[in-house]
Amino acid sequence: MLNLTDRQISSLLDFRAVAAILEEAYADLAHDRAAMHPRQRTDCAGVRLSTMGAVWTARGVAGVKVYPTVAGQFSFAVLLFDLETNAPLALLDGNELTRFRTAAITLLAATRMARPASSKLALFGAGLQGRSQAMALIERFSFREIDVVDPAASERWCDELQAASGARVRIATPEAAVRDADIVVTATRSPSPVFDGDWLAPGAFVSAVGTSTPRNRELDDRTLARASRVVVEWAPQSIGEAGEIVLWREDRDLAKIVDLPALYCGERAWAAASGHDITVFKSVGVGLADVAAAVLAIERARAGEERA
Repeated sequence: MLNLTDRQISSLLDFRAVAAILEEAYADLAHDRAAMHPRQRTDCAGVRLSTMGAVWTARGVAGVKVYPTVAGQFSFAVLLFDLETNAPLALLDGNELTRFRTAAITLLAATRMARPASSKLALFGAGLQGRSQAMALIERFSFREIDVVDPAASERWCDELQAASGARVRIATPEAAVRDADIVVTATRSPSPVFDGDWLAPGAFVSAVGTSTPRNRELDDRTLARASRVVVEWAPQSIGEAGEIVLWREDRDLAKIVDLPALYCGERAWAAASGHDITVFKSVGVGLADVAAAVLAIERARAGEERA
């Protein structure tokens, strides 16, 4: 059985390729060539064990991601099975898989929903995931400005991001960051909204990826009320886990919520980016995304072994 470490996975994956295999996986989910079960959580004495998984028959694999939460910290692992042999295929460290698939799903959604000529990014959270979100997006968008909202943001990292992107990067207040941003990304663990939805410019695209519990939310009711569409990964899981939706009280309009399977099967059309409509993407993380990223890592590891 193949065993891949986080270090190996980091060298094998890139955001564009992960976004591409995620698109393939969601298209297969929409056409009954994949299925998954929602996250299951078990709590005991302050420790939590979470699992989520998927069967991807189009690729001949099934897998499960498992992780404990101890003192607020996560440790991830993904186990894949070969459906042809019905035997374990690979065991992968899951920290880098999670980092890549979370940033790549924002890249996928932004490519579909944000204006192609987006020139300003507002980034909330400059931790590991926030930095990954920025690095994924600069592969697709030619930003002129990137405003970072995080009191602990590293000036050195901002300088590195400026060099990598060609954009002017600065640490900013929430309002200054959001006011004229084309793309807003929230990658925090904040239990409450991190900006006022009235600050959003017409045509803005918002991706919220920082929380996956019904008690926490990074976006306020005003953001959701102003949005013409709120896209989630998979409604059976997202509707119950996304605090933004669970805690949405004012101007609640569930009809504007659509998930990726509905978009990929043609049941609902992708909304083309316009000059006025605000669109929101809310990610909580699903098992199929972990399985898809793991499949890509395994394929590339094997290709490297063959070349060697």
